[in-house]
Amino acid sequence: MRSAQSRRVDSQPALARTFLKRSVRMLERLSVSASPEALETALSSPTDIGGVASLLSDLAPLGVDVSTVDPLVNAMARGAAIKQELLRDAGGVLSSSQVARALGITRQAVDKRRRRRALLAVPTGSGDYLYPACQFTSDGVIGGLEGALQAFHVRSPWTQLSALLAPAPGLGGRTILEALRAGDAAQALAIAASSGTQSG
Repeated sequence: MRSAQSRRVDSQPALARTFLKRSVRMLERLSVSASPEALETALSSPTDIGGVASLLSDLAPLGVDVSTVDPLVNAMARGAAIKQELLRDAGGVLSSSQVARALGITRQAVDKRRRRRALLAVPTGSGDYLYPACQFTSDGVIGGLEGALQAFHVRSPWTQLSALLAPAPGLGGRTILEALRAGDAAQALAIAASSGTQSG
């Protein structure tokens, strides 16, 4: 009897083909509905995913009812755009292999650090993880980062990244990362611990 994992591997090519067909149909409908301006903006994006997110986010203001494609498409497009902006603000991302080389450790050790919340990683749709560059220095990892990550009550890595990069009044307008770099770990940890505990 085959394992569930082997059945998943066998079904992956068929699922990928089905998803591709469905996605192409959706993109055809959107491309026909979109204005030349929206298409030009989408094509100017440096990435394919960014182009699709840009097109989806531009269609509603231009009078195209994207809810006929999916009622949640506007929210998803906004979410995709926000994630891309966060990664730009973070200075880009590193793969697990790149982090391993930079820190002089194995990929397995990188994964262990991620699992114990010593490194921040955001998931990808392929099942891998990307590591925002802002958490690293030329000497390794920013001092105190592990404590800040473990102080967060929120578990979403995207929310944590947003909190790390957001200017905080309690830090004099600095971000948590800036405070950590300056050696103000206690203040930074206090702000991290309070993130997500207040509404709004």
